[in-house]
Amino acid sequence: MGKLFNRLSHGGFTFNELLVAMNVMVIGVLGLSMAMVAVIQGNKGNNNFAVALNLAHDKIEQLKAANNLMTENRCPGGGDRKIDSLGTGGGIFDRCWRIFPSALGTQLRQVDVVVSWRDSGTHEVSLSTLIFTDEPL
Repeated sequence: MGKLFNRLSHGGFTFNELLVAMNVMVIGVLGLSMAMVAVIQGNKGNNNFAVALNLAHDKIEQLKAANNLMTENRCPGGGDRKIDSLGTGGGIFDRCWRIFPSALGTQLRQVDVVVSWRDSGTHEVSLSTLIFTDEPL
């Protein structure tokens, strides 16, 4: 009985124990890789949101710099189509805007700018502002 006990008390792992440990490690690594894919997709979505916000803000600034703001509606059919982050062609963003008189004053125009894009789904950013003009309605 003593020899049998000494033989069983040697250190080491059996082949089955190694296989189980390797499976646990593989499942852990796969879980981490799936989490990394989700993080990368989230970063891309955040990047597109920031670009859309900047495109909308740039258009509002451009319209503020204009001398006269006439009432116009370039949504949804008009505006800039398939623009990139610089506002030039070849991108995934569509930008349109509406300018109309504000109920708050005769020299105020309300400007709405909408930027939309499609990647894994359809997304949209909308900014609104009031712009003072020299000419009353």
